[in-house]
Amino acid sequence: MKIGVYFKDELSESELSTLLITKINEYGFEFDNENPDVLIYIGGDGTLLRAINQQIDKLDNLLFVGINQGALGFYYDYNVDELDLLFKSLQEESFHINNYSLIEADMEGETIYALNEIRFENPFHTLIVDVLVDDEFLETFRGNGLSIASSLGSTAYNKSLGGAVILPDIETLQLTEIAPINNRVYRSLNSPLVISNSHSIKLVGNFNEAVIGFDHLTRKEEVKEVTVKLSDKKVSIIQKRNYSDIAKIKKAFAL
Repeated sequence: MKIGVYFKDELSESELSTLLITKINEYGFEFDNENPDVLIYIGGDGTLLRAINQQIDKLDNLLFVGINQGALGFYYDYNVDELDLLFKSLQEESFHINNYSLIEADMEGETIYALNEIRFENPFHTLIVDVLVDDEFLETFRGNGLSIASSLGSTAYNKSLGGAVILPDIETLQLTEIAPINNRVYRSLNSPLVISNSHSIKLVGNFNEAVIGFDHLTRKEEVKEVTVKLSDKKVSIIQKRNYSDIAKIKKAFAL
């Protein structure tokens, strides 16, 4: 088995990186940062998002596993003091693998991907777009923006917007409005909308000056139509066998 190591700022000459490479060799694995079978990512939750973006074309043959050095650690099952536990589980293959679908957005022929959410925000003018589900018109949205989150991303920006927390083993998309305009003239759903993985969301309108965010990345595109759905691309993350999704939620939000 070939194992790579990913820090937020790539592999650094730190005490931890040296220790990890030592452990990789000690347990009989091969250190390979170019074509690993398992990629150990170290940092906070944003580190995984960066690692996925870097490895987007290799996801079919890659397992991710996290060592937490950040503040939240929602995507991390292991701490720095559990390195031997991690490498022993890799050696014995005594771990569980969770497969999570990415979100993909087709922007008039170009495709972008995200693990948590894809969002459309206009900080300068009111965003006005028609919202369709499977090509069926739902509403004309007016407001600051829209966020479309996966179940895994439901605990991220989506939750801050008042969206629902959904367990990640339920494959859904959740559309959540950002500061919608609601008065006697203009109305929107003004509620999160959860749809199954068999549906898609199409946004049609003027995205000029709008910021399109996908996880930690942002860009501006002068497109008029965007279709968002759950992708066939999946991220495979190693999890301790005894670490449930409810335990992660309790840990993340100090319940």
